[in-house]
Amino acid sequence: MALIEALIASAVLGIGLVGATQLTLKTLHMASQSRQHTVAQHLAQEAMDCLHAQALPCPGQEAIQVQGVRYTRQTRSTPRGDGLINDLQVSVEWTASGAGANTRLEWHSSASAIPLWVGVSSP
Repeated sequence: MALIEALIASAVLGIGLVGATQLTLKTLHMASQSRQHTVAQHLAQEAMDCLHAQALPCPGQEAIQVQGVRYTRQTRSTPRGDGLINDLQVSVEWTASGAGANTRLEWHSSASAIPLWVGVSSP
C-alpha cells in the first residue's frame, strides 16, 4: 500500500514540476518581449525627438542591433496643407524572439515647419 501511495505522490509531484517549468518558461518569454518593446519605444522616442528638434540629418531608415535583436527604424516628415505643419511618423519593426512574425511600433505627431528661432528677438 505504501508503494502505491509513493507512486501517486511522485506522479502528482511530477505534474507540479512540469507546470512550474512551463510557468517559468512563459515568464521568461514575456520578460524578453517586454524588454524588446521597451527598446523599440526608446528607439522611437530618439527618432521623434530628432524630428521635433528639426536637427539635420535625421536618418530616414536605419538598422540597429540591440542584444541580438535587429530593429529597423524609419522616420518620415510630410508637409501638410499649406506647408506650415509637418506630419511626423516614426516606425520601429523587429522580429520578436521565439516568433516568426515581425512586430511593428508606430508613433505619429505633428510639428510646426517654422524654424524654432523665428520670433525670438535680441535682448
